[in-house]
Amino acid sequence: MSKRRGRLLALMVALALVAAACGGSDDNKKEGDGGSKSKVSTEKIDYKSIGLWDDGPCDASKPPLKVGLMTVFESPVLSLKDQATALEVSAKAFNKRGGANGSCVQVTTCDDGGNTDQAVSCVRKIDNAGVMATINDQGTAGQAEVSAAMAKAKIPRVASNVTQDDWGDPNAYPMDASGTGVTFLLPQGLVEQGSKKIGLIRVDLAAASAMKGLLADAYKGKAQIVYDTPVPGGTTDYTQFILGAQQAGSDGVELALGDNEAVQVVKAGQQLSTKMLIGSSLGTFSHKDVEDLGDFSKQMVFMWSYPPATVDLPVYKALRQDLASTGEEDLQPENLKASPMRSWIGLYALLKMIRDAKMKSFTREGLSKMLNDAKDVPMLDIFGGEDWTPSMDHPGIYKRAGTNTWGIYRWDANAKAPDGLKGNFVAKGKVSFDKTLCGTIFGAPKAQC
Repeated sequence: MSKRRGRLLALMVALALVAAACGGSDDNKKEGDGGSKSKVSTEKIDYKSIGLWDDGPCDASKPPLKVGLMTVFESPVLSLKDQATALEVSAKAFNKRGGANGSCVQVTTCDDGGNTDQAVSCVRKIDNAGVMATINDQGTAGQAEVSAAMAKAKIPRVASNVTQDDWGDPNAYPMDASGTGVTFLLPQGLVEQGSKKIGLIRVDLAAASAMKGLLADAYKGKAQIVYDTPVPGGTTDYTQFILGAQQAGSDGVELALGDNEAVQVVKAGQQLSTKMLIGSSLGTFSHKDVEDLGDFSKQMVFMWSYPPATVDLPVYKALRQDLASTGEEDLQPENLKASPMRSWIGLYALLKMIRDAKMKSFTREGLSKMLNDAKDVPMLDIFGGEDWTPSMDHPGIYKRAGTNTWGIYRWDANAKAPDGLKGNFVAKGKVSFDKTLCGTIFGAPKAQC
């Protein structure tokens, strides 16, 4: 292995941790904050007109479709239980509308605890429960071991969040490149919004120190990476990072941080009235987070492979109603981040394939064959008009990267929003994963693009 490739893989370990942090629940919420600001519409939805279906309640007497999810529920670093809750809620909602061709969807979830032993134990748990596929699983430890154990158990992983340990795993069927993908693509989002000199404010991990050089190579001729600094644990003064980026001549910064640190850096930028653009993911900032920034929200540039929940997309009417029905604060439209949305989107896609295949009985082998055979699964404009081929391999080292289309979003305080909310995210452009990474160490050789 070349030193450069080894350095890249070390960096990917660091970015995998950042990716896991993106989309975690907001641990800074104050108890007693009260109910949600939004009031989700209860209007009757014409499901057929938006690409869904309503066949009436599923039949509990039929053998069920058993699905699962593994991630870290609660830890000192990450809290991703909202993804598990979202899958459970989504299954209940789809079961009311027919489930899997009349069979009910049953969900088994498992907290991997953020450690390898517990993560491997989760595989055993879902295996023993008869789970036929996982949806939106997001490992934070022992992903190589988990990937191998899942393949041995023949349990396909649908809408999974892959890491450097399973980028080429034929048993993984991700919808997008998730958190690591947005780390690669955020500089392009900043470039397309006018930045030419970009600073990096990132996790304090030794391997992540390689990020500046690798991104500088990837964006050579498009932008300069002029600043790079980690945010150490225990930091209380976040203004130093904004000031450092400004002094280095940055006109934009990428935040490669977990939720809490990213929010603190943005608040520091607000305090200093910085004119720099600040790039982050929709896995980190919700509608409420951005609205609370007031006028400073104009400095933000967001990226993700699908729009935030408050965007006026017809199928999102069902997504918002289904997820908000729990009353869970994290799943209300103003608090809903990108990662739990993937539980609903992934379940929809699996059920759509089962429906189109007229599948009545479910096995792991049968679902795997269906996923390998499926082409252009209708994604109802969720991925910018792109449909999904689950088994598609991308060129380059990041093979299992799902759909190609990523969106750039800015905040408009005057934009219309659903359910009584004020202001909204507005799409400002699209980015191709393959084209952006073509000719870089991450993507295909230039001659193949």
